[in-house]
Amino acid sequence: MTDLFSRLLGRKPARPAPLPPIRVLVIEGGGVRGIVTGQILGRLEDRTGGPLRAHFDLLAGTSSGGISAMALASDSLSSAYELSDIFHYRANDVFLRAPNPVRLPSLLRGSRYLAEGFDTVAHDVLGDGWLSGCKLPCVVASYLIEEGRLKLFGSAAGDDDGAPEDFRLVDLARATTAAPSFFPPAHVVSTAGREYWCVDGGIYANAPVLQAVTEARCRFGFNRPIELVSVGPGGKPPHITVEQAQQWGGISWLKPVFDIQVQALNEQTHAFIDSQMPGIRLHRLAVDWDSLPEDGRPTDELDDDRPENLDQLRAGSVAWLNNNDAQITAVAAVLRQARPVNLA
Repeated sequence: MTDLFSRLLGRKPARPAPLPPIRVLVIEGGGVRGIVTGQILGRLEDRTGGPLRAHFDLLAGTSSGGISAMALASDSLSSAYELSDIFHYRANDVFLRAPNPVRLPSLLRGSRYLAEGFDTVAHDVLGDGWLSGCKLPCVVASYLIEEGRLKLFGSAAGDDDGAPEDFRLVDLARATTAAPSFFPPAHVVSTAGREYWCVDGGIYANAPVLQAVTEARCRFGFNRPIELVSVGPGGKPPHITVEQAQQWGGISWLKPVFDIQVQALNEQTHAFIDSQMPGIRLHRLAVDWDSLPEDGRPTDELDDDRPENLDQLRAGSVAWLNNNDAQITAVAAVLRQARPVNLA
């Protein structure tokens, strides 16, 4: 009726004000390559001004990215750059080798590293905090081995029984980083008494961008645009020579196949969001290692804590950031212009 009177009187109906976008940060996993994502997050924080969490409405992460998301959301850091320092200077504490007195090959023994070293570092970073104490919504991905499904700890959807749950941040740090063969599975108990046996969420969603989009829409509505910032250490599926492929058996293919699946899934999910999901603007921040000198590139290993590799991770990420500062500055400008959805 209002539109009819407006047409009769020659006036155009007032258009509703556009809804503010939801600002979502997703941090990819990568073990010691968290040095790289820490550098990217630190540079982005410099360009936005103030704590990085003040410029987002939702944080999500897997593995080392899950720890980073919780540290940012819980206000455990004075600067996002501290994440890079933690992965750099505490790597030797995290990767505390499990005893192997009879010298069994890695494929025939238990986890390569003890959980105790990781637990100490996680507690130093996250303290005694709880997920409910985070300053903004934060979801952390893990895979439940007994139930055969991905679990998003902190999701607004809750679990099947609908019972409210809360978790210690250090427990979730173990749950999201318990990479098979690297660390033993993590046992997590919620305040509701529900038990979960978890391994690294990276085996299902190393970059949980689709899950973060679903979570954002569940929390804030389906009709809002989304500014999605996805941060990762960079990397591509491994190159395998014909000679190698012809000689390899099942054991030799284990790691290459896993690396191919993780990298390919990352590429596919980002490409799908960028081209097939209207209303979402994707900002992908990941180091292009091929753009840097070959002799300065680090390895792709998640646990390569050799000092020279850690130094190359830091130096390479800083070099890439310096070469691509305009991209970081542009993303920061978008985040500064958008107001928080809870103030809309």
